[in-house]
Amino acid sequence: MPTPSGERHAKADSARRRTVGAVVIGHFIEVYDMALYGLFVAPISTAFFPAGNAEAALIATFAVFGVSFLSRSAGSLFFGVMADRAGRRTAMMTSILLIGLATAGIGLIPTYEAASLLSPVLLVLCRLVQGFASGGEATVAPVFLGEYASRRRRGFLTSFISAAGNLGTLAAAATGVVIGLAVDASTFDAWGWRVAFLIAAPLALVGLYFRFGLREPPAYEAARAGVRNASIGTALRRSWRMILRVSCVGALGTTFYIMFVYYPTYLVRESGLSAGQARAVPLILISTLVVFNPLAGLLGDRFGRRVPLVLGGLASMLLVLPGFLVARSGGFTAAVLGGMLILVSVPLCLGAIHAAAMEFYPTEVRATAGGIAWTIGAFVFSGLPPLVVNVLTTRAGLPLSPAFVIMGTAAIGIVAAWGLPDSRRIRLESVETSIREQREAAAPG
Repeated sequence: MPTPSGERHAKADSARRRTVGAVVIGHFIEVYDMALYGLFVAPISTAFFPAGNAEAALIATFAVFGVSFLSRSAGSLFFGVMADRAGRRTAMMTSILLIGLATAGIGLIPTYEAASLLSPVLLVLCRLVQGFASGGEATVAPVFLGEYASRRRRGFLTSFISAAGNLGTLAAAATGVVIGLAVDASTFDAWGWRVAFLIAAPLALVGLYFRFGLREPPAYEAARAGVRNASIGTALRRSWRMILRVSCVGALGTTFYIMFVYYPTYLVRESGLSAGQARAVPLILISTLVVFNPLAGLLGDRFGRRVPLVLGGLASMLLVLPGFLVARSGGFTAAVLGGMLILVSVPLCLGAIHAAAMEFYPTEVRATAGGIAWTIGAFVFSGLPPLVVNVLTTRAGLPLSPAFVIMGTAAIGIVAAWGLPDSRRIRLESVETSIREQREAAAPG
Protein backbone atom coordinates (compact mmCIF):
# COMPACT_ATOMS: atom_id res chain seq x y z
CA MET A 1 0.00 0.00 0.00
CA PRO A 2 1.52 3.34 -1.00
CA THR A 3 2.43 5.72 1.80
CA PRO A 4 1.40 9.40 1.81
CA SER A 5 5.05 10.29 1.28
CA GLY A 6 5.29 7.93 -1.69
CA GLU A 7 2.13 9.37 -3.20
CA ARG A 8 3.49 12.90 -2.88
CA HIS A 9 6.72 11.88 -4.59
CA ALA A 10 4.80 10.12 -7.36
CA LYS A 11 2.62 13.19 -7.94
CA ALA A 12 5.68 15.44 -7.94
CA ASP A 13 7.43 13.19 -10.48
CA SER A 14 4.34 13.13 -12.67
CA ALA A 15 4.03 16.93 -12.54
CA ARG A 16 7.73 17.28 -13.37
CA ARG A 17 7.37 14.98 -16.40
CA ARG A 18 4.38 16.99 -17.66
CA THR A 19 6.30 20.22 -17.20
CA VAL A 20 9.37 18.94 -19.02
CA GLY A 21 7.16 17.57 -21.78
CA ALA A 22 5.30 20.86 -22.27
CA VAL A 23 8.53 22.89 -22.46
CA VAL A 24 10.28 20.37 -24.71
CA ILE A 25 7.36 20.06 -27.14
CA GLY A 26 7.06 23.83 -27.39
CA HIS A 27 10.80 24.22 -27.97
CA PHE A 28 10.72 21.49 -30.61
CA ILE A 29 8.04 23.42 -32.49
CA GLU A 30 9.86 26.74 -32.27
CA VAL A 31 13.17 25.30 -33.49
CA TYR A 32 11.36 23.55 -36.34
CA ASP A 33 10.04 26.94 -37.41
CA MET A 34 13.42 28.66 -37.20
CA ALA A 35 15.35 25.82 -38.88
CA LEU A 36 13.21 25.92 -42.01
CA TYR A 37 14.76 29.16 -43.22
CA GLY A 38 18.32 27.84 -43.12
CA LEU A 39 17.39 24.57 -44.76
CA PHE A 40 15.40 26.25 -47.55
CA VAL A 41 17.83 29.05 -48.35
CA ALA A 42 18.07 28.17 -52.06
CA PRO A 43 14.34 28.29 -52.98
CA ILE A 44 13.82 31.33 -50.74
CA SER A 45 16.59 33.21 -52.56
CA THR A 46 14.99 32.54 -55.96
CA ALA A 47 11.45 33.29 -54.78
CA PHE A 48 11.97 36.61 -53.00
CA PHE A 49 14.92 38.27 -54.73
CA PRO A 50 15.50 39.44 -58.33
CA ALA A 51 16.38 36.80 -60.92
CA GLY A 52 19.58 36.97 -62.94
CA ASN A 53 22.21 36.96 -60.18
CA ALA A 54 21.91 33.80 -58.10
CA GLU A 55 25.04 34.59 -56.06
CA ALA A 56 23.76 38.03 -55.00
CA ALA A 57 20.35 36.57 -54.16
CA LEU A 58 21.98 33.92 -51.99
CA ILE A 59 24.06 36.50 -50.11
CA ALA A 60 20.95 38.63 -49.58
CA THR A 61 19.11 35.59 -48.19
CA PHE A 62 21.94 34.91 -45.73
CA ALA A 63 21.94 38.60 -44.80
CA VAL A 64 18.25 38.33 -43.87
CA PHE A 65 19.18 35.33 -41.74
CA GLY A 66 21.76 37.44 -39.93
CA VAL A 67 19.40 40.40 -39.54
CA SER A 68 16.91 38.16 -37.74
CA PHE A 69 19.46 37.81 -34.95
CA LEU A 70 19.06 41.51 -34.25
CA SER A 71 15.41 40.88 -33.46
CA ARG A 72 16.34 37.70 -31.59
CA SER A 73 18.48 39.91 -29.41
CA ALA A 74 15.56 42.28 -28.85
CA GLY A 75 13.32 39.30 -28.13
CA SER A 76 15.76 37.91 -25.60
CA LEU A 77 15.76 41.20 -23.71
CA PHE A 78 12.00 41.76 -23.99
CA PHE A 79 10.96 38.24 -23.00
CA GLY A 80 13.67 38.04 -20.35
CA VAL A 81 12.23 41.05 -18.54
CA MET A 82 8.69 39.74 -19.13
CA ALA A 83 9.59 36.35 -17.67
CA ASP A 84 11.04 37.95 -14.54
CA ARG A 85 8.21 40.43 -14.05
CA ALA A 86 5.08 38.66 -15.39
CA GLY A 87 6.10 35.01 -15.19
CA ARG A 88 7.96 32.36 -17.17
CA ARG A 89 4.71 30.75 -18.42
CA THR A 90 3.33 33.97 -19.91
CA ALA A 91 6.54 34.62 -21.81
CA MET A 92 6.71 31.11 -23.27
CA MET A 93 3.07 31.11 -24.40
CA THR A 94 3.49 34.46 -26.14
CA SER A 95 6.69 33.43 -27.92
CA ILE A 96 5.29 30.23 -29.42
CA LEU A 97 2.21 32.00 -30.78
CA LEU A 98 4.30 34.73 -32.43
CA ILE A 99 6.77 32.39 -34.07
CA GLY A 100 4.00 30.20 -35.50
CA LEU A 101 2.30 33.18 -37.12
CA ALA A 102 5.56 34.57 -38.54
CA THR A 103 6.68 31.23 -39.97
CA ALA A 104 3.34 30.57 -41.66
CA GLY A 105 3.54 34.14 -42.98
CA ILE A 106 6.76 33.33 -44.88
CA GLY A 107 4.89 30.56 -46.65
CA LEU A 108 2.31 33.10 -47.87
CA ILE A 109 4.61 35.85 -49.16
CA PRO A 110 4.19 36.51 -52.91
CA THR A 111 7.24 36.05 -55.13
CA TYR A 112 9.47 38.90 -56.29
CA GLU A 113 8.10 38.43 -59.79
CA ALA A 114 4.56 39.05 -58.49
CA ALA A 115 5.16 41.72 -55.84
CA SER A 116 8.56 43.25 -56.64
CA LEU A 117 10.24 44.94 -53.62
CA LEU A 118 7.30 44.12 -51.36
CA SER A 119 8.40 40.49 -51.40
CA PRO A 120 11.83 40.87 -49.70
CA VAL A 121 10.39 43.52 -47.37
CA LEU A 122 7.73 41.09 -46.14
CA LEU A 123 10.40 38.39 -45.80
CA VAL A 124 12.49 40.65 -43.58
CA LEU A 125 9.46 41.56 -41.44
CA CYS A 126 8.49 37.91 -40.95
CA ARG A 127 12.05 36.98 -40.07
CA LEU A 128 12.26 39.84 -37.59
CA VAL A 129 9.12 38.64 -35.81
CA GLN A 130 10.34 35.05 -36.01
CA GLY A 131 13.68 36.00 -34.51
CA PHE A 132 12.03 38.14 -31.82
CA ALA A 133 9.93 35.22 -30.62
CA SER A 134 12.77 32.71 -30.92
CA GLY A 135 15.03 34.89 -28.79
CA GLY A 136 12.43 34.79 -26.05
CA GLU A 137 12.11 31.02 -26.26
CA ALA A 138 15.87 30.45 -26.15
CA THR A 139 16.13 32.67 -23.08
CA VAL A 140 13.15 31.55 -20.99
CA ALA A 141 12.93 27.79 -21.65
CA PRO A 142 16.28 26.94 -19.93
CA VAL A 143 15.35 29.15 -16.99
CA PHE A 144 11.98 27.42 -16.61
CA LEU A 145 13.37 23.88 -16.67
CA GLY A 146 16.45 24.74 -14.62
CA GLU A 147 14.31 26.21 -11.84
CA TYR A 148 12.20 23.06 -11.75
CA ALA A 149 15.22 20.76 -11.52
CA SER A 150 17.15 19.77 -8.43
CA ARG A 151 20.78 20.87 -8.22
CA ARG A 152 21.96 17.38 -9.17
CA ARG A 153 19.71 17.17 -12.25
CA ARG A 154 19.85 20.69 -13.73
CA GLY A 155 22.21 19.74 -16.51
CA PHE A 156 20.26 16.62 -17.41
CA LEU A 157 16.84 18.28 -17.53
CA THR A 158 17.98 21.40 -19.38
CA SER A 159 19.83 19.23 -21.91
CA PHE A 160 16.42 18.11 -23.19
CA ILE A 161 16.06 21.60 -24.63
CA SER A 162 19.01 20.88 -26.92
CA ALA A 163 17.59 17.44 -27.73
CA ALA A 164 14.25 19.06 -28.60
CA GLY A 165 16.08 21.61 -30.74
CA ASN A 166 17.87 18.82 -32.61
CA LEU A 167 14.57 17.02 -33.13
CA GLY A 168 12.98 20.24 -34.38
CA THR A 169 15.79 20.74 -36.87
CA LEU A 170 15.52 17.06 -37.81
CA ALA A 171 11.79 17.44 -38.40
CA ALA A 172 12.41 20.50 -40.57
CA ALA A 173 15.03 18.65 -42.62
CA ALA A 174 12.77 15.59 -42.89
CA THR A 175 9.90 17.76 -44.06
CA GLY A 176 12.10 19.14 -46.82
CA VAL A 177 13.17 15.65 -47.88
CA VAL A 178 9.59 14.32 -47.89
CA ILE A 179 8.29 17.27 -49.92
CA GLY A 180 11.24 16.89 -52.29
CA LEU A 181 10.33 13.24 -52.85
CA ALA A 182 6.64 14.04 -53.31
CA VAL A 183 7.12 16.65 -56.05
CA ASP A 184 9.65 17.22 -58.82
CA ALA A 185 12.45 19.75 -58.44
CA SER A 186 10.74 22.52 -60.38
CA THR A 187 7.54 22.18 -58.32
CA PHE A 188 9.56 22.14 -55.10
CA ASP A 189 11.31 25.39 -56.02
CA ALA A 190 8.10 26.99 -57.27
CA TRP A 191 5.83 26.36 -54.28
CA GLY A 192 6.47 22.96 -52.64
CA TRP A 193 8.85 24.37 -50.03
CA ARG A 194 6.07 26.66 -48.76
CA VAL A 195 4.14 23.69 -47.36
CA ALA A 196 6.77 23.21 -44.64
CA PHE A 197 6.27 26.81 -43.48
CA LEU A 198 2.47 26.64 -43.51
CA ILE A 199 2.57 23.61 -41.18
CA ALA A 200 3.91 25.96 -38.49
CA ALA A 201 0.48 27.48 -37.78
CA PRO A 202 -1.24 24.30 -36.47
CA LEU A 203 1.97 23.25 -34.71
CA ALA A 204 2.00 26.55 -32.78
CA LEU A 205 -1.54 25.88 -31.55
CA VAL A 206 -0.44 22.44 -30.32
CA GLY A 207 2.45 24.00 -28.40
CA LEU A 208 0.17 26.66 -26.96
CA TYR A 209 -2.21 23.98 -25.72
CA PHE A 210 0.52 22.08 -23.89
CA ARG A 211 1.96 25.21 -22.28
CA PHE A 212 -1.39 26.54 -21.13
CA GLY A 213 -1.41 24.15 -18.15
CA LEU A 214 2.10 25.00 -16.90
CA ARG A 215 2.66 26.31 -13.37
CA GLU A 216 5.47 28.65 -12.42
CA PRO A 217 8.63 27.01 -10.98
CA PRO A 218 8.83 26.95 -7.16
CA ALA A 219 12.12 28.90 -7.19
CA TYR A 220 10.46 31.71 -9.09
CA GLU A 221 7.35 31.72 -6.88
CA ALA A 222 9.58 32.03 -3.80
CA ALA A 223 11.24 35.13 -5.27
CA ARG A 224 8.04 36.83 -6.50
CA ALA A 225 8.41 39.75 -4.14
CA GLY A 226 11.70 40.82 -5.70
CA VAL A 227 10.92 40.40 -9.40
CA ARG A 228 8.88 43.60 -9.81
CA ASN A 229 12.08 45.61 -10.07
CA ALA A 230 13.67 43.33 -12.67
CA SER A 231 15.27 45.39 -15.42
CA ILE A 232 18.22 45.31 -17.77
CA GLY A 233 20.05 47.86 -15.62
CA THR A 234 19.51 45.83 -12.44
CA ALA A 235 20.73 42.65 -14.11
CA LEU A 236 23.86 44.37 -15.39
CA ARG A 237 24.67 45.89 -12.01
CA ARG A 238 24.37 42.55 -10.25
CA SER A 239 25.86 40.15 -12.83
CA TRP A 240 27.67 41.96 -15.65
CA ARG A 241 30.87 39.90 -15.34
CA MET A 242 29.01 36.60 -15.50
CA ILE A 243 26.79 37.86 -18.33
CA LEU A 244 29.87 38.69 -20.41
CA ARG A 245 31.49 35.33 -19.67
CA VAL A 246 28.38 33.30 -20.52
CA SER A 247 27.86 35.28 -23.73
CA CYS A 248 31.38 34.29 -24.79
CA VAL A 249 30.65 30.66 -23.93
CA GLY A 250 28.02 31.00 -26.66
CA ALA A 251 30.91 31.03 -29.15
CA LEU A 252 30.89 27.25 -28.80
CA GLY A 253 27.53 27.19 -30.60
CA THR A 254 28.91 28.62 -33.86
CA THR A 255 29.49 25.12 -35.22
CA PHE A 256 25.79 24.31 -35.06
CA TYR A 257 24.68 27.38 -36.98
CA ILE A 258 27.31 27.11 -39.68
CA MET A 259 26.56 23.42 -40.13
CA PHE A 260 22.81 23.69 -40.45
CA VAL A 261 22.56 27.04 -42.17
CA TYR A 262 25.60 27.01 -44.43
CA TYR A 263 26.74 23.36 -44.77
CA PRO A 264 24.08 22.27 -47.34
CA THR A 265 25.03 25.24 -49.55
CA TYR A 266 28.72 24.39 -49.06
CA LEU A 267 28.12 20.80 -50.18
CA VAL A 268 26.39 21.88 -53.38
CA ARG A 269 29.14 24.37 -54.17
CA GLU A 270 32.26 22.45 -53.11
CA SER A 271 31.32 18.75 -53.20
CA GLY A 272 29.11 18.58 -56.25
CA LEU A 273 26.05 17.26 -54.43
CA SER A 274 22.58 17.97 -55.76
CA ALA A 275 20.29 20.23 -53.73
CA GLY A 276 18.21 17.20 -52.71
CA GLN A 277 21.27 15.28 -51.48
CA ALA A 278 22.53 18.33 -49.59
CA ARG A 279 19.17 18.66 -47.81
CA ALA A 280 19.35 15.00 -46.78
CA VAL A 281 22.78 15.31 -45.13
CA PRO A 282 21.56 17.38 -42.12
CA LEU A 283 18.78 14.84 -41.67
CA ILE A 284 21.34 12.08 -41.12
CA LEU A 285 23.69 14.19 -39.02
CA ILE A 286 21.06 15.52 -36.63
CA SER A 287 19.64 12.05 -36.01
CA THR A 288 23.02 11.06 -34.56
CA LEU A 289 23.04 13.99 -32.13
CA VAL A 290 19.76 13.74 -30.24
CA VAL A 291 20.74 10.95 -27.85
CA PHE A 292 24.06 12.55 -26.92
CA ASN A 293 22.67 15.83 -25.53
CA PRO A 294 21.31 14.26 -22.30
CA LEU A 295 24.59 12.38 -21.87
CA ALA A 296 26.47 15.69 -21.99
CA GLY A 297 23.97 17.07 -19.47
CA LEU A 298 24.73 14.18 -17.12
CA LEU A 299 28.45 14.76 -17.62
CA GLY A 300 27.99 18.39 -16.61
CA ASP A 301 26.01 17.37 -13.51
CA ARG A 302 28.77 14.96 -12.50
CA PHE A 303 31.84 17.09 -13.20
CA GLY A 304 30.55 20.64 -13.68
CA ARG A 305 29.73 22.55 -16.88
CA ARG A 306 33.35 23.30 -17.67
CA VAL A 307 34.19 19.71 -18.58
CA PRO A 308 31.76 19.11 -21.50
CA LEU A 309 32.07 22.70 -22.71
CA VAL A 310 35.87 22.67 -22.83
CA LEU A 311 35.92 19.18 -24.36
CA GLY A 312 33.52 20.38 -27.03
CA GLY A 313 35.67 23.39 -27.81
CA LEU A 314 38.79 21.23 -28.10
CA ALA A 315 36.95 18.85 -30.42
CA SER A 316 36.15 21.81 -32.69
CA MET A 317 39.76 22.94 -32.70
CA LEU A 318 41.02 19.48 -33.65
CA LEU A 319 38.36 17.97 -35.92
CA VAL A 320 36.61 20.74 -37.84
CA LEU A 321 39.30 21.30 -40.47
CA PRO A 322 39.70 17.55 -41.20
CA GLY A 323 35.90 17.35 -41.42
CA PHE A 324 35.64 20.02 -44.11
CA LEU A 325 38.55 18.47 -46.01
CA VAL A 326 36.77 15.11 -46.04
CA ALA A 327 33.51 16.76 -47.15
CA ARG A 328 35.30 18.52 -50.03
CA SER A 329 36.62 15.25 -51.39
CA GLY A 330 33.25 14.72 -53.04
CA GLY A 331 30.32 12.36 -52.78
CA PHE A 332 27.44 11.83 -50.39
CA THR A 333 29.32 9.49 -48.05
CA ALA A 334 32.19 11.96 -47.68
CA ALA A 335 29.68 14.74 -46.91
CA VAL A 336 28.17 12.67 -44.09
CA LEU A 337 31.51 11.51 -42.66
CA GLY A 338 32.95 15.01 -42.81
CA GLY A 339 29.84 16.37 -41.12
CA MET A 340 30.17 13.82 -38.32
CA LEU A 341 33.72 14.94 -37.63
CA ILE A 342 32.64 18.56 -37.53
CA LEU A 343 29.69 17.81 -35.26
CA VAL A 344 31.53 15.91 -32.53
CA SER A 345 31.65 19.11 -30.50
CA VAL A 346 27.96 20.01 -30.81
CA PRO A 347 26.29 17.63 -28.31
CA LEU A 348 29.05 18.32 -25.77
CA CYS A 349 28.52 22.07 -26.01
CA LEU A 350 24.76 22.25 -26.47
CA GLY A 351 24.08 19.52 -23.91
CA ALA A 352 25.66 21.68 -21.19
CA ILE A 353 25.19 25.24 -22.38
CA HIS A 354 21.52 25.62 -21.40
CA ALA A 355 22.26 24.93 -17.75
CA ALA A 356 25.17 27.37 -17.86
CA ALA A 357 22.86 29.95 -19.43
CA MET A 358 20.63 30.16 -16.35
CA GLU A 359 22.31 28.97 -13.17
CA PHE A 360 24.82 31.79 -12.56
CA TYR A 361 22.29 34.61 -12.02
CA PRO A 362 20.00 35.55 -9.09
CA THR A 363 16.37 34.44 -9.42
CA GLU A 364 15.06 38.02 -9.42
CA VAL A 365 16.88 38.84 -12.68
CA ARG A 366 17.68 35.34 -13.98
CA ALA A 367 15.75 35.55 -17.25
CA THR A 368 16.75 39.18 -17.85
CA ALA A 369 20.45 38.44 -17.34
CA GLY A 370 20.17 35.33 -19.49
CA GLY A 371 18.53 37.45 -22.18
CA ILE A 372 21.40 39.93 -22.19
CA ALA A 373 24.00 37.17 -22.45
CA TRP A 374 22.04 35.45 -25.20
CA THR A 375 21.69 38.76 -27.05
CA ILE A 376 25.43 39.29 -27.23
CA GLY A 377 26.40 35.69 -27.88
CA ALA A 378 23.71 34.91 -30.45
CA PHE A 379 24.31 37.91 -32.66
CA VAL A 380 28.11 37.78 -32.61
CA PHE A 381 28.61 34.01 -32.68
CA SER A 382 25.47 32.65 -34.37
CA GLY A 383 23.93 35.28 -36.64
CA LEU A 384 27.05 36.71 -38.27
CA PRO A 385 29.23 33.62 -38.96
CA PRO A 386 27.09 32.08 -41.77
CA LEU A 387 27.07 35.42 -43.60
CA VAL A 388 30.81 35.96 -43.04
CA VAL A 389 31.58 32.44 -44.23
CA ASN A 390 29.45 32.82 -47.35
CA VAL A 391 31.21 36.07 -48.28
CA LEU A 392 34.65 34.55 -47.64
CA THR A 393 33.94 31.52 -49.79
CA THR A 394 32.21 33.27 -52.69
CA ARG A 395 33.98 36.64 -52.87
CA ALA A 396 37.40 35.86 -51.38
CA GLY A 397 37.67 32.32 -52.76
CA LEU A 398 38.43 30.68 -49.40
CA PRO A 399 36.52 27.37 -49.40
CA LEU A 400 37.88 26.29 -46.02
CA SER A 401 36.92 29.52 -44.27
CA PRO A 402 34.05 27.79 -42.36
CA ALA A 403 36.61 25.62 -40.56
CA PHE A 404 38.80 28.55 -39.55
CA VAL A 405 35.84 30.64 -38.38
CA ILE A 406 34.65 27.76 -36.18
CA MET A 407 38.14 27.20 -34.78
CA GLY A 408 38.49 30.87 -33.90
CA THR A 409 35.16 31.05 -32.08
CA ALA A 410 35.92 27.75 -30.32
CA ALA A 411 39.09 29.27 -28.86
CA ILE A 412 37.03 32.14 -27.40
CA GLY A 413 34.49 29.68 -25.99
CA ILE A 414 37.15 27.51 -24.33
CA VAL A 415 38.66 30.47 -22.49
CA ALA A 416 35.22 31.63 -21.32
CA ALA A 417 34.08 28.17 -20.21
CA TRP A 418 37.29 27.52 -18.28
CA GLY A 419 36.54 30.48 -15.99
CA LEU A 420 32.99 29.42 -15.05
CA PRO A 421 32.25 28.71 -11.37
CA ASP A 422 31.64 25.08 -10.35
CA SER A 423 27.94 24.65 -11.14
CA ARG A 424 27.61 21.68 -8.79
CA ARG A 425 27.87 24.09 -5.86
CA ILE A 426 25.46 26.71 -7.18
CA ARG A 427 22.27 27.08 -5.13
CA LEU A 428 19.63 28.84 -7.22
CA GLU A 429 18.09 30.49 -4.17
CA SER A 430 21.46 32.09 -3.27
CA VAL A 431 23.52 32.28 -6.46
CA GLU A 432 25.61 35.31 -5.53
CA THR A 433 26.53 33.82 -2.18
CA SER A 434 27.46 30.48 -3.79
CA ILE A 435 29.77 32.15 -6.31
CA ARG A 436 31.35 34.36 -3.67
CA GLU A 437 32.07 31.35 -1.46
CA GLN A 438 33.81 29.60 -4.37
CA ARG A 439 35.97 32.63 -5.10
CA GLU A 440 36.93 33.01 -1.44
CA ALA A 441 37.82 29.32 -1.23
CA ALA A 442 39.98 29.57 -4.34
CA ALA A 443 41.77 32.76 -3.23
CA PRO A 444 45.39 32.18 -2.07
CA GLY A 445 46.16 32.53 1.60
